[in-house]
Amino acid sequence: MTPTIYFVHTIGGIEKTFNDLAGELIGPDIKCRHISDESLIRRIIANQGLTKDVRRRFMENIIAAEDAGADLIQVTCSSVTPVIPCARELVDIPVFSVDEPMAELAVGSYRSIGVMATNAGTLAPSSDLLRDKAREQGKDIQILPVLCEGAYQVLLSGDKAAHDRIVSGYFRDLAEKTEVIVLAQASMARVVDTLDEKQRKVPVLTSPRPAMENLAKYLLSQSGNSPAS
Repeated sequence: MTPTIYFVHTIGGIEKTFNDLAGELIGPDIKCRHISDESLIRRIIANQGLTKDVRRRFMENIIAAEDAGADLIQVTCSSVTPVIPCARELVDIPVFSVDEPMAELAVGSYRSIGVMATNAGTLAPSSDLLRDKAREQGKDIQILPVLCEGAYQVLLSGDKAAHDRIVSGYFRDLAEKTEVIVLAQASMARVVDTLDEKQRKVPVLTSPRPAMENLAKYLLSQSGNSPAS
């Protein structure tokens, strides 16, 4: 039986990224469904972090995905990663974080890590996650967090080109100061494709691919079938 993945987003426009990765890494027959709730990220931005109503609304989306027939849930927003452990207690299916696999890769290979975010509510949780993974691995790391001022606001208004220009500008500056750059939000991943080789002075880690590779490994462990190659 082909499993059904529900992706829970806090911003629209990234569904295709995850659909494409699911088809590539898991297989063309995988069933992908999406819940996009931008009210969550708007509230997080307005309050500069998670609030009780955001946590409650996020939990409702997780429960709704299970009720709709999800076999597993992939959350795609780093801002709500701190809530996922609680969400897992409310459903009987796996709930995956988008940024944990990326954080493990970063900490496992680099000591000086730049973290870029366009949402202030994401920057601290993403940095904290890297520190947690460093402690788990017994590593000593240095983190340089950078907020791309104004980028998320223009993205929510629909101006993707302006968002990408702002992020690219901050990226060029941060690339001079760290060994690797971690893009804290899945919505930033496509910006990498707009950079030329001269701008990519350091490796860039984005969350969608490591997250979907992790999901593919999980499904492989459950079914015994090979994921797409």
